[in-house]
Amino acid sequence: MVNATIRMIVPRGKRKEVLQTIGDMLDSIRRERGCIGCNYYMDVEDENVFCLKEQWMTREDLDNHLRSESFDVLIGAMSLLSSEPDFMISTVQSTTGFGAIKGVRPRTA
Repeated sequence: MVNATIRMIVPRGKRKEVLQTIGDMLDSIRRERGCIGCNYYMDVEDENVFCLKEQWMTREDLDNHLRSESFDVLIGAMSLLSSEPDFMISTVQSTTGFGAIKGVRPRTA
């Protein structure tokens, strides 16, 4: 699995436009081949910071997305930002669930 995260600082006067543009794209991204999930979040400590998180089956799927029309729209929306966004790609080798927490926390009577 491959995760792509884009953290962006949106100027107060452009928030509505950026939110609507990216919100309108989410379903389109989710329908792309290899997309496992796509979500858009606002930072609760700074209302001008937003994060787009995408999960892809393979790096090839992500690369195809980066060449897609929907990503072209995202690039256009990013032109409204205060600064260049932070972009990070992570390859996940393994995942675990809630059991990992139980495995490391001491048991209480």
